[in-house]
Amino acid sequence: MYNFLVILLVFMFVVHALALGGFLGYGLWWLDMVLHFLGGVLLVVFAFWFLFVYKKNPGIESQDWIPKIPKPLLFLGLVSFAVLGGVLWEFLEFSWDYFFAKPYSAELAQLTLEDTLSDLFFDLVGASVATFCLSYYYRLGFRNSKKGE
Repeated sequence: MYNFLVILLVFMFVVHALALGGFLGYGLWWLDMVLHFLGGVLLVVFAFWFLFVYKKNPGIESQDWIPKIPKPLLFLGLVSFAVLGGVLWEFLEFSWDYFFAKPYSAELAQLTLEDTLSDLFFDLVGASVATFCLSYYYRLGFRNSKKGE
């Protein structure tokens, strides 16, 4: 799971850097949506990894950690963490626009309110999909298929 996190983070960084550098161009209207979707996925997988793998929660080794945390609470916690990350990212974009882009005539990060709400929506969708996938994966008992990860 750690390898997945690093690969996804590097991929997102490279695509975002290429887009900002003009190599991919933000003329690709769907690129921002994909990056926000992947950001939601990344944050959910990171939170899940941190809670149950990195911290060596004894419940994951005994295969009965899911009953210890009610599924609705786990879902809400993971999705909330990812959405909070999305909101903080939007504050960063707003700060860029307010303090740098407008005074120095640089390119704006947030063009409209619609763009901001679209970004938050795709953060939420990515987080929800990742949470459902992780829940399904671990419910089926695949959690011990790779002991080394």
